[in-house]
Parts: sequence; structure tokens; C-alpha cells
Amino acid sequence: CSVLNKLTLLNPLKKMEKGKKKYNLYSDSDRMSYIREYLSSPESKYQFCKRIGVCCKLLNYWLVKYQIEDKVMKSCEKTTESGVISAAMAELQKELSLLRAENRKLQCALADESLRHEACEELINLAESTYHIKVRKNSDAK
Repeated sequence: CSVLNKLTLLNPLKKMEKGKKKYNLYSDSDRMSYIREYLSSPESKYQFCKRIGVCCKLLNYWLVKYQIEDKVMKSCEKTTESGVISAAMAELQKELSLLRAENRKLQCALADESLRHEACEELINLAESTYHIKVRKNSDAK
């Protein structure tokens, strides 16, 4: 009976020893090196924490403590920046197409005006040769 009591009393103690968590104390330099490594790695936070053996909540605590932005926030900022950039690019493309249309319109107007000028020059030349009258002004006269 005493052997049985000893076994039952010792067995829960063994379970308690196994279930006891082991806490590691990290220096500031260790924490910062882990944070740098996490931010530079392509891994997710969960994968990184699992690889180095640190709890995700602890890594979050360090990021908040040292006031460092998480990778997820940075990627969201990049997507919003890319959205703003794409909207600006669309606006610039629209403005470019409007300017090209206006340029074509002005080139057609210039071509029409140059034809009109040529026609006037031809009429003046014809009038001078037919009627022997100087229609053009003398540039030397005042």
C-alpha cells in the first residue's frame, strides 16, 4: 500500500515538472537582432517565431516596445501607395490622351491655315501677272 501511495504521489509531481514552462531572458541586443532578422526575412511572423522558438506575442511585444512597424503594416502601406500611384498614372494617361487629341486638332488647323495662305499668295501672284498691278506692299516704303 505504501508503494502505491508513493507512486501516485510522485506521478503528479513528475507531470507538474514536465508541464512547467521554461522562460528565457533576452537581452536588448538579442531582441533587436531577432527583430532585424524577422524584418529582413521573407518568412511570416508565425514561421519566424516557430523557427527561433519564440512566442508570436513576445515578438509583437518587442515590436511595440521598440516602436518598430511590423512587416504587415509596411506591405499595406505599399499597397495603398501603389493604389495612389496607379490612380495618378490613370489620370496622367487620360490627360495625355486629351493633349494628343488637342495636338491633332491644332495640327489640322495649321495645315488648313497654311493652305489658305498659299491660296492667297497664288491669287496675289495671278493678279500681279494679269493686271500688272503691284498688290504687295513695298517693304522699303514708310
